Amino acid sequence: MNRDLLLITLSLLTWGVGEGLFAHFQSLYLEQLGAAPERIGQVLAVAGLLMTVGHLPTGRLVDRWGPRGLMWAGWGVGTAGAVCMAAARSLPVFTVGIWLYHLSIFVMVPLQAYLSLVRGTWSLGRVLTFTSGAFNLGTILGPRVGGWVAQHWGMERVYALAAALFVASTLLVLQVRPHPWQRPRAADDPDPAPGWRATWAAIPAAVRGYWLWLLVVFTLAMLPQPLIANFLHEARGLVVAQIGDLGTLNALGATLANFGLGLLTPGLGLGLTVVAQAAAAGMVWWGRGMGPYRGAYFLFGSLRAARPLAQAQVQARVPAENRGLAMGVTETVTGLSVTLAAALAGALYAREPALLFAGPVLAVALLPLGALLRRAGVTRPGSA
Repeated sequence: MNRDLLLITLSLLTWGVGEGLFAHFQSLYLEQLGAAPERIGQVLAVAGLLMTVGHLPTGRLVDRWGPRGLMWAGWGVGTAGAVCMAAARSLPVFTVGIWLYHLSIFVMVPLQAYLSLVRGTWSLGRVLTFTSGAFNLGTILGPRVGGWVAQHWGMERVYALAAALFVASTLLVLQVRPHPWQRPRAADDPDPAPGWRATWAAIPAAVRGYWLWLLVVFTLAMLPQPLIANFLHEARGLVVAQIGDLGTLNALGATLANFGLGLLTPGLGLGLTVVAQAAAAGMVWWGRGMGPYRGAYFLFGSLRAARPLAQAQVQARVPAENRGLAMGVTETVTGLSVTLAAALAGALYAREPALLFAGPVLAVALLPLGALLRRAGVTRPGSA
């Protein structure tokens, strides 16, 4: 592992600890600030929408300018959002902080592009899942500490501690060195980046179909998660500290999934994460007691490995000169699925919570279609 990859890994590990402090309590704190379930769903849906808007333009900018500066910008925006959440004492201000924090997800495209430059002999799938695993390793400690701090000192202190860790993470990532980001170009071509239409036309049709499949499957697979903490608190009687402990298991599942599934072919690994979501949904709905809930949270965590696995499949079939845009579209699709899942969860929860837990089962039913798309040429033979 070279110096820059090590710095990125340590920065993501630190950021993971910070995000783990509050990630599993967001909906509970929104409720504490006066938001009803429908309002929580709306806030998180807008947050998910903001996770989609930056990827396409950022992908184009990466193809033109390279990834490092845009990566730094993403770290800065995320830290600013965390500081806003830490300073908030009202629902509107806290909502702005959430939205700003989620907007910073545009960093994924330049981050993935930068990792492709510093990965050395590692495959793209391995370096993406490894660094994602480092982030999720950091989130293992966060939920337990966050639950304890919230129980004794209040949620405000949780967000203040998270903001401090994000500042440390940003200082680490600012130390990475520049690496050239070059696109193949003709000698008489004065502009290395073609227009949107030409760039989109260069994307294989099978990849476009795969993006649509990802949108539907990801939305269904994550449907229970936006309000799972509220369900366990209200319908199953769990307290905040218990949910924090479950969050630790969720992070552990995410970490092991990233490190383990990264060694498999991306298609197989992605399918296993979807099956795990269906199993977890059943354990929460029919289970009673902390045993089933622990197992469910552990399996829910595997979904965090799905995004880098999907990205690796797409990149295997996209021309090198369009990598930035393709990364942007893939992140846009997965971000839009978060928006749709949050909006649907908020609308369905007040009517019939059981509908949330049916989503991952439907996602499993769509796995054969994904296999057909892969055979149609989404990835190179033997890569998925």
